[in-house]
Amino acid sequence: MMLPWRRTALTATPLRHLALGGRAEPIAVCGQRYGYAPWRFRHRGDLHRVYRIEAVHDKGGRSPRRYFMVLCADGTSRTLFQDLRAGTWHLER
Repeated sequence: MMLPWRRTALTATPLRHLALGGRAEPIAVCGQRYGYAPWRFRHRGDLHRVYRIEAVHDKGGRSPRRYFMVLCADGTSRTLFQDLRAGTWHLER
């Protein structure tokens, strides 16, 4: 299922940025909701709690990914993605 992207004041990363592939840093997802949505993640030693998921988008192809636009509890908006083949998580920079 593919959900459309929504742009709000809190989600400043447009879809075209994701398609171009920015820099990605590995993260550790410490908890998931419903078996797939990130709930908490660790980045550079700091633990971040996801307050709300703004949008979800799947990208197919040779390296399928699932993107999550999330609002963290500290008020920052971040883009996380999961490499569906490798099962690894990354933070889009």
